[in-house]
Amino acid sequence: MRTTILFVLALAACKRAETQPPPPAPPPVATTQGAPGSTNLAPLAGLATRLHSEAAQRPAATVTAEQLFAALTQRGVTLATTKQVLAATAQASYCALGVTPDAIAIAVCEYTSPAEARAGKRLLDTRYARLVPDAVRTINGTTVLTVANGSKRPAVRDRVLKTFASL
Repeated sequence: MRTTILFVLALAACKRAETQPPPPAPPPVATTQGAPGSTNLAPLAGLATRLHSEAAQRPAATVTAEQLFAALTQRGVTLATTKQVLAATAQASYCALGVTPDAIAIAVCEYTSPAEARAGKRLLDTRYARLVPDAVRTINGTTVLTVANGSKRPAVRDRVLKTFASL
């Protein structure tokens, strides 16, 4: 009798396992890596307008980004790219970024006054200290220069800093 009950229970258990649907297939694994960051691009909708506005309302800076980039080129510092970047992140009026072929980043931010430039430098020194620990910042009048990733190429970093100070 016991054997019969166990046999019936075992048979019932087998039937239940057969009637259950198979688990869903796992999602496909991406073979290529997509762009990092959010897929919600709505906050970027006004970025072009903001950059245009910053460029149109530039202050009379002590040293402009274009002046520094031209002087660096004359002194043998090659820039692979230059472009305007969002100045609001540095509480500046206008910012531009130049990058050398060996990935030394040269950011130039223009402010309306020397006091605003000092405040901007303090902000950058505190806000981005952990993100870019080897960044060197200096002020020339109403302009703040940041040189990042220059610790492996100190000769280039120092040439950028000396050029900026000479303008």
